[in-house]
Amino acid sequence: YCLSLLFSEPDDVRLVGGGSRCAGGVEWYDQGEWRTVGADWNQEDVAAVVCRQLGCGSTVSVPPGDTTVGIGFICSGSESSLRDCFRGYDLRPELTVICSDLLVQPDISLTDSMGGVFRGHQGPEMFRGYNFTITCSTQPQYPGGSFLLTFTGSNRTQTQPAVNHSAAFLFPAADDSHQGNYSCVYDNYVFSHNFSSESELLSLTITGN
Repeated sequence: YCLSLLFSEPDDVRLVGGGSRCAGGVEWYDQGEWRTVGADWNQEDVAAVVCRQLGCGSTVSVPPGDTTVGIGFICSGSESSLRDCFRGYDLRPELTVICSDLLVQPDISLTDSMGGVFRGHQGPEMFRGYNFTITCSTQPQYPGGSFLLTFTGSNRTQTQPAVNHSAAFLFPAADDSHQGNYSCVYDNYVFSHNFSSESELLSLTITGN
């Protein structure tokens, strides 16, 4: 029970309007409603606590907010959640936060049109000589970006722009050099910063037909 609480989404803080659960204006759930959070001289400290509480990594930037004001919080920056910070009674400028884990984890998948792939014990297995496609995709958070397909065990990489949030890498004829671990890295330039997120590994085995 304690473990499920530990890994559940925090229910009293959120970031809104930034296209990601890890970016946007900070809101605090208080007395039955979501209220704007404000900070001024200690913005970086409050932002660090918010990113940590949301499991969103570290703070990348604290863009200037608009003219909105919110509940003032004062944090040292080391707290695990906003609940541990001092809540003031004065209103301060709205706090907007961009955290490092902005992009969701992309997906990686393998397909073939010739029936040369089958599921093995360690993952997909591919017959020699058959073509196959590795597709990288991500959720539609932000337009643009690109996918880097990496192949472990060599410095062989391929890059393609993300079209409709995905990219397909075609391999014309499978041979032993294609055996190994592949991953997709999604890169995008958002909020004046470069962000990237890597998929899980896809382990491909090449076998005789």
